[in-house]
Amino acid sequence: MEKKSVCAVVVTYHPDAAVLDNLAAIRPQVQGLVVVDNGSSEEKLNRLRLAALEMEFTLIENGDNLGIAAGLNIGVKWAQSEDYTWVAMFDQDSTAPPAFIDTMRRAYDTNRRGDRAALLVPRYIDSRLGHPLPANYAANGSLQVAMTSGSLMPVAIFSQEGSFEESFFIDGVDYEYCLRLRSRGYSVEECTEAVLLHAPADFTECRLNGSRLFLTSNYSAERRYYRDRNTIWMMRKYCTRYPVFFLSALTSSLKDCLKILLAENDKRRKVFHMALGVRDGLLGRMGKTVQL
Repeated sequence: MEKKSVCAVVVTYHPDAAVLDNLAAIRPQVQGLVVVDNGSSEEKLNRLRLAALEMEFTLIENGDNLGIAAGLNIGVKWAQSEDYTWVAMFDQDSTAPPAFIDTMRRAYDTNRRGDRAALLVPRYIDSRLGHPLPANYAANGSLQVAMTSGSLMPVAIFSQEGSFEESFFIDGVDYEYCLRLRSRGYSVEECTEAVLLHAPADFTECRLNGSRLFLTSNYSAERRYYRDRNTIWMMRKYCTRYPVFFLSALTSSLKDCLKILLAENDKRRKVFHMALGVRDGLLGRMGKTVQL
């Protein structure tokens, strides 16, 4: 692999000690690693500072929670300024197995879309439940949307098609970028040979007589606000182009509301924040409007 080929970008926010294992797993696979911290405590920053010296990576301290989109943009722009060709983006709780990056690179070089493939993502496995996370396929076999974590992207795409949408703050940032790329003629592709262990939410299984009825995610009221607000924003921009996707997204949101009422705590506050999110999405009230 050529010099300064792949830079990994990891955004952290009050990470637990397991983040060090995740960083140690990815560091030998890439030529560069930049960790962008969004206002973690001094104790957790000291842990990252020491790791940066030991593992030889760059730590950028934002001092405040600027949001996942801003964190990714800062990291990718750093990689861009250092002349890296590729960025591989990871959440702090994602664990990359050995040879993950090499597998992704080979898959990109041989993918059926050629240089029209803007983003390549792995197959995701829930690290707690051991279940595959469902992929969201388009009619042509590529992906409609995908998570950012574990994704591989040429830096040139970022330069040409723009930054992640910082007005989202958190949630939907990855989906918006996928929809934007697809609307401009690019594709989002899946590498089934590369597997990433990922912990997307604090799921609870709801059972009846020993049989599982459904999973509920237990997102906070504030996260519910951002998820619904940003979905409405995306719908206003992309609905006419991707109506089936947004019909599915609305159905999923309604199901989530029902699951909250049936099985989650803090029901009234969560549903209230979902309604606030819908309102602000319709009004275009974006940015960091609710404290996490």
